[in-house]
Amino acid sequence: MDPCFETATGLGRAIRNGRLSSAEATEVHLQRIARINGPINALVVVDRAGAMKAARAADRALAQSGAKSGGKKGARLGPLHGVPITIKEAFDVAGLATTSSHPPLKDNIARSDASLVARLRAAGAVILGKTNVPELCMDFQTDSPLFGTTKNAWDARRTAGGSTGGGGVAVAARLSPLEIGSDIGGSVRNPAHYNGIFSLKPSEWRVPGRGHVPDLPGQTRTVRYMGVFGPLARSVADLETALRIIAGPDGNEAEAAPVPLGPTPAFKPKDLRIAVLDSNPLVRVSADTVAVVQATARLLGKAGAKVKHAEPASFDWQQSWDDWSDLLQYEVRALQPLAERERFFARRESADPSVRSVARAARLDMAQFFAVLDRRDRVIRQCEQFLDDYDAWLMPVMPDAAFIRQKQSEPLRIDGVDHPYFFAGCSYNYLANLTGQPSIVLPCGFSRDGLPIGLQLVGKRWGEAKLLGVAKVLEKLLPPCPVPPSYKD
Repeated sequence: MDPCFETATGLGRAIRNGRLSSAEATEVHLQRIARINGPINALVVVDRAGAMKAARAADRALAQSGAKSGGKKGARLGPLHGVPITIKEAFDVAGLATTSSHPPLKDNIARSDASLVARLRAAGAVILGKTNVPELCMDFQTDSPLFGTTKNAWDARRTAGGSTGGGGVAVAARLSPLEIGSDIGGSVRNPAHYNGIFSLKPSEWRVPGRGHVPDLPGQTRTVRYMGVFGPLARSVADLETALRIIAGPDGNEAEAAPVPLGPTPAFKPKDLRIAVLDSNPLVRVSADTVAVVQATARLLGKAGAKVKHAEPASFDWQQSWDDWSDLLQYEVRALQPLAERERFFARRESADPSVRSVARAARLDMAQFFAVLDRRDRVIRQCEQFLDDYDAWLMPVMPDAAFIRQKQSEPLRIDGVDHPYFFAGCSYNYLANLTGQPSIVLPCGFSRDGLPIGLQLVGKRWGEAKLLGVAKVLEKLLPPCPVPPSYKD
């Protein structure tokens, strides 16, 4: 077996069964990183010494567990025991840089692990290093002022996605079997879509965020809504394994509720009711994307699922997008001095919906802030009630496959039609952040240019276990997770 082409759960089994040592798995991944990472720039911190030390300790613990349990190795070890993984650079990993690609933090070294990093270590994971992000995780391309640009795993001219772009490329290029990222507007989902892998955005407040930047170290925590933390991987089983490790309150955030995940149901296709959205009225997706949505819907239908093209009745897509954008901007601008915010006040009539949103939120009007939260509650009720009738809602992740890298100031072109950059880039992912509902991305097809196209399954709040069960059904109907042509060996 080549450890770099195994899933995280597969590596875990092989290590616990004694077919592979953690030191071997870790060394092979480090060698591949040394050989491949340079041009694509997925990992920006490689902790060779720390990873090998942890791997050797994992092997010793495995041997000791066998001695203590009468020869049954791995009896009491974690599900990722000895498995090498990567972490998004925006999370604290003790002893390593945590900058979130923000130049003022270029010398910041984490003193402790983020909550979810500590949980992964406790489950036995070996941390290979940290992956690239755009500045303060605020883009769906990954171009860092500190670390440079990450290239797409399928075409180096194209975007890797963002903000977990380095992680998406690392998993796709087989530099890591598992990555942990963050998502407030698609940041674990669009890199999965663009690079042909899987990802999971959990329910809001399911996974603790302590040790994630932003918020900036030592400042008031303002990112309290919509931001979530979840895995990128090459199988649904890996998403489930990671979620069960990192989920649950850690005692630091009052919003986090101790809601149990519960068991993942074993569905058959005939058990499922799937709503399908080809495209929304904000930004029409590409013909390639529509073709993949329709082919996937047919695949589910032929397998026996009840499939219906549907969306919530009288749903106001533009207002819901404005509310997501405004709420995000309130969080981003909350600590900015008035002089920095004033320059946006006069731009409320801009043709770009993102700019209008900044102009509205920059005033930090508390009455308007609570009005946004009130409208958000209504959208949550609307989408939750819609999913009373369906097990999941299948829809695009992004309007098209990975685009050739460009400036944020340039419009995003979809099948020859120009759209404002951030508006288009968040026009599908925003909704699950606004509602706090979980979403799972699976690689479902390809564009005419041979680029991967992922789709997302959205479920009810706190319904990750059920959504994982639905995703496992679809995963079995699809081909295996694809390997980018340049990284097949």
